[in-house]
Amino acid sequence: LAQATRRKAAIIIVHEKIAHLARANASDACCCFSITAIPMAMAVLLTYFDHKAERFTQWGARHHTSLVHPSAALGQNVVLGPYCVIGARVSVGDGCFIGAHTVVENDARIGAATILHPHVFVGAACEIGSACEIHPHTTIGSDGFGYAKDASGRPRKIPQLGTVKIGDEVEIGGNCAIDRATLTATYIRSGAKLDNICHIAHNCDLGENGFYTAGFMMAGSTTIGRNFMTGGNSVVGPHLRVADDVVLAGRSTVTNNVTEPGKYGGYPLQPLREALKTLVAIGQLNDMRKKLNGLIKTVHPPT
Repeated sequence: LAQATRRKAAIIIVHEKIAHLARANASDACCCFSITAIPMAMAVLLTYFDHKAERFTQWGARHHTSLVHPSAALGQNVVLGPYCVIGARVSVGDGCFIGAHTVVENDARIGAATILHPHVFVGAACEIGSACEIHPHTTIGSDGFGYAKDASGRPRKIPQLGTVKIGDEVEIGGNCAIDRATLTATYIRSGAKLDNICHIAHNCDLGENGFYTAGFMMAGSTTIGRNFMTGGNSVVGPHLRVADDVVLAGRSTVTNNVTEPGKYGGYPLQPLREALKTLVAIGQLNDMRKKLNGLIKTVHPPT
């Protein structure tokens, strides 16, 4: 604040707790705004300084090496980077950015104002909503991990005929893999945010507005409710249901249904308070073992 007032900033944005100091020290030409939530203010204001579009428009609206199938439908103001590929019957909404070397296979649908960074793969018939952002090296619509062993024990692939459906305002980080369903769809609902290196298996359903931090993995046919939040490297097993408003500590593992909202952690999963107690107890096991051995020798001295 002192630096901003000394340099006579034109606009000062501060938390409401120190708004009186800003107004008292700012110049007459300065506009002071007080807010209650700094992160939310940054989410709104920094949008005006984000020049991300310049990464995609250096070569004009459509690079001459981009390959678009004649049956594809592109909306207005779509930007295509070098060597991107748009397949047959693909629909791309208005104002989309398709980065270099990105592939959108046949019959896929991309909603308006969505950004596909370079080296993104969108598989056949997959759907991405409006105002989404998919970061580099992410795969949407890879085959689910489905196999059946024959009489000799050799795994036989089960064709994955389903798709992936992603809602609006979803952001997916780099190096993520979203598997297509076996017959129906893998869903990532509107507002979900996935960090880097997340894996979503086939037939899963991720609820609205979830936060999935780096290294999150989930097995197939699991449904996660709305407003889910997890720390890094957490795992959710197959064929489970997780309630709305659940928070997982980092490196937690879910092996049973979670039916109540709340904070959980550990493996096996416990309410977070109990999980922290368990973690502390594990650190004391060696001392406890030594004390127990001492008591045993006292009660039953060696002969």
